[in-house]
Amino acid sequence: MLSLIKIELNKVSKSKLFLAWLCTIFIVLGITAIIIMGLGTDNKLGEFTGQDSNVIRITGKWEGWAIVASLFSSLFTKAAFLIFESYLLSTIIIDEFKRRTIFQLFSYPISKIKLLWGKILSVILIAFIAHFSAHLVIQLFIRFMAVVTESSYIPLASQLINLAGITFATVLIGLLPFVLGMIKHSTAITMLSGLGLAALLSNVSPGSLSNNIADNLFFLIFASFISLMITLFSIYTISRKDINIK
Repeated sequence: MLSLIKIELNKVSKSKLFLAWLCTIFIVLGITAIIIMGLGTDNKLGEFTGQDSNVIRITGKWEGWAIVASLFSSLFTKAAFLIFESYLLSTIIIDEFKRRTIFQLFSYPISKIKLLWGKILSVILIAFIAHFSAHLVIQLFIRFMAVVTESSYIPLASQLINLAGITFATVLIGLLPFVLGMIKHSTAITMLSGLGLAALLSNVSPGSLSNNIADNLFFLIFASFISLMITLFSIYTISRKDINIK
């Protein structure tokens, strides 16, 4: 399995992935900055963090901007990299079915299930590394800006560990577009379903940003388990089909 994953990783253009990763981070930071500036100007930073809770309280106009920026950036990073994962699924798996190049692999004396899981695990690995590293870079940038502006913000190790768990579960949930895309071997459906999933998991309202259901432990465990089961069933179904190479 490790050799299959290595082969898949070697197929991927590292430069394109890095460029996409970097551009995504800049987009997330840009959108977050615009929102923070707007909310701070209107003195509404506290409305999106549930400041009635005992966790976060914002009293001044700009007080706690770093905390709000961290919450918003985490939300946007999740959405952006769910779409990024859909792109990976499209290029690494769906497109090969669409162009029928994967059928050549199926002619080799290797289990179809093993081949498909090699691709799925490659997507999971790339998506998790890209997603979590983006979180780290953005958190470090917010920390740097907090120091520059003399604001109070120190991301704790426990928060980063929790973020890693949320990221991994989100990546597993992000496999669902693969199932939908395989119905018609459509990269467009894969990308659109990824976009829809990103919108669904990033849907928040004032007062719920710090208590988003998509970050709830039980929801993440349940949703990631369901996603894995559906993916497993889809792979099993694909492996049972007779493949004709044309």
